[in-house]
Amino acid sequence: MRRLDMLFSVVMAVYNGERYLQEAIESILNQSYKDFEFIIVNDGSLDNTAEILKGIQDSRVRITHIPENRGAANALNIAIKNASGDWIAIQDADDLSMPTRLEEQAAYVQEHPHLAALGTLRKCMSGNEEIPSKRLRTEEFGNFLVSSDHMKAYRFYINPLCHGSVLFSKKVFEEVGGYDSSYKICYDYDLWMRMFEVGPIHKINKKLYQYRIHADSISKKKQPYNEDWVVASKYIKKTVKEVRDSERNPHFIVLGSSQACNEFKEVSLLSNLKVYSYIKTTASDTSEKIYRLFHENKIDGVIVLEGLQFNNTIQALEDKGMEINKNLFKIWAGYWG
Repeated sequence: MRRLDMLFSVVMAVYNGERYLQEAIESILNQSYKDFEFIIVNDGSLDNTAEILKGIQDSRVRITHIPENRGAANALNIAIKNASGDWIAIQDADDLSMPTRLEEQAAYVQEHPHLAALGTLRKCMSGNEEIPSKRLRTEEFGNFLVSSDHMKAYRFYINPLCHGSVLFSKKVFEEVGGYDSSYKICYDYDLWMRMFEVGPIHKINKKLYQYRIHADSISKKKQPYNEDWVVASKYIKKTVKEVRDSERNPHFIVLGSSQACNEFKEVSLLSNLKVYSYIKTTASDTSEKIYRLFHENKIDGVIVLEGLQFNNTIQALEDKGMEINKNLFKIWAGYWG
């Protein structure tokens, strides 16, 4: 192995992770690249997590115990604040890193030291219940985003990175303000959005991370609202204000199915996004009516909770001069069974 003189800080937050924790830790300790510290924050676990951590005998590992659960984003902020490395590698507590992950990421950032962050493709595997292989392949959907330009272009559409696969610059992390602990699930997506604004993000086109899919993690019933949409809405609003060079809170038309529009109503309240109207079905003159409102400054943009039925409307609005990611935005709204 080529010598890479670079210290990584690998960080992990764990809450009640006894089932898969040992495997996740060993996947880091057994990396082909050895020059790292491993900071693990036990976020108030009530199971056997503390005992598992107590049994680790490796000088690279540092463990912090928080007496009360305060969420993964807070725990990771604590770990990174105490990290010595210039580069931070994330490892989630129930996933696995492939043996050469850190070595390949270290080599890549040595050649691209200007990066804000570097992810990899992910391979999905079953968690608490056996997940059909077809569904596992569906959960690898984000792997279609590989190039830096492609990820940035689709940043509002879908979270472009698998959190546990990412290595990022500690300097950039601090510059953008770290994880926002008000998010319970999508604190990573919010972080990438801010990192996109200050530096390039790349992805290694290899499956170097194994991501565990749990039956409850793919059920919308477990989520009171779609936090991905809250993050996307926040940065869509910010983008439009910058494009329009206006302090006014922008107004949007939202296109989507009845189900998508109903779910988005709660999201718009949480993100303080002003919706002029919802359009659930389109007609031949829909794009003309929308563009007229835009031209008259009654709306500032259009958000499409994407479904195939809206493709013609999107194309018509582009033909009239509206631009993707400036005043015309697509958000993934697939409902997988």
